[in-house]
Amino acid sequence: MAPVPASVARQAERLRFDGNTFFKKERLGAAIDAYTEAITLCPTVAVYWTNRALCYRKRNEWTRVEEDCRKALELDCSSVKVTCKCLVQQAMHCGGLPP
Repeated sequence: MAPVPASVARQAERLRFDGNTFFKKERLGAAIDAYTEAITLCPTVAVYWTNRALCYRKRNEWTRVEEDCRKALELDCSSVKVTCKCLVQQAMHCGGLPP
């Protein structure tokens, strides 16, 4: 996949910031929309996927949580932050940590 132009990356980061702001205000639909737009612009940035997964977790939309976490791990399996967030999501849904 070709690198995205810097202006597009900046726009995606602004959307992530907006999503974070919406998330803190419990405006989950708006946060999901912002993260989704960021993903559309820069689909290879794992944090956009994990942030959206956190929104879905708050809505108990576990299938979407899993989908976004899997995508984030596919993009950045070496990230401790991504791995930990995904394990926490799974533990919260399943009632315990995976084996």
